[in-house]
Amino acid sequence: MNTLRLEIINLHAPYRVKQREDKPQDYYFRTDYGVEYDISLEEDFSIVPSGVYALDITNREHKRSPLDPKFRMTLIAIVEEFFERNNDVMLYVTETGDEKQSFRDRLFIRWFNTYEHHDLYYIQTAEGKMEGQMNFMAIISRKDNPRLQEIIKEFEDTISFIFD
Repeated sequence: MNTLRLEIINLHAPYRVKQREDKPQDYYFRTDYGVEYDISLEEDFSIVPSGVYALDITNREHKRSPLDPKFRMTLIAIVEEFFERNNDVMLYVTETGDEKQSFRDRLFIRWFNTYEHHDLYYIQTAEGKMEGQMNFMAIISRKDNPRLQEIIKEFEDTISFIFD
C-alpha cells in the first residue's frame, strides 16, 4: 500500500489526523468529544484471497460518542486519500464486541452513500452469522479497478462459505 499523505487528508478533514510512528498504515485523531479513534488499513487475505486492505475503526477508550458529522468527514478524507494513492480494494467489517454492529454497518453505508463522489466507487455489502454472531461487511473499490470482477467473485465465494 502506498502511504497516505497526511497533508492532503488534513486539508479535507475537520479533525487533525496523525500517523502512528511505529505503524505507518495506522492513523488516529481525537474528536471534539474527547474520543480518540484509531484507523488502520492493513492487508487482509481472509475474505478476499487475492488480498484487500481492511479498514478498521477503533474507539480506543470505548467512550460513548455522539453522532458527529466531523467524524464522518474525517473518515471520508482518509478513505478518499486511500483510493487516490492506491487502486486497491477496501474491506470494512463492523466490530462485534458490543452488539451494535448492525447500527455501525448502516451508519457506515449511509455515510459512504452521502459522500459526494460515491458514484466513482463500487460497494457490495454482506451480512450473516459466523459461529452464531451476526457480522456485517462491505468491499469498496473504484469502479475502474481492473481486478473488480475477480474481487467481487472472491468476496461472494468467501461469504457463502464462512456464513452459517
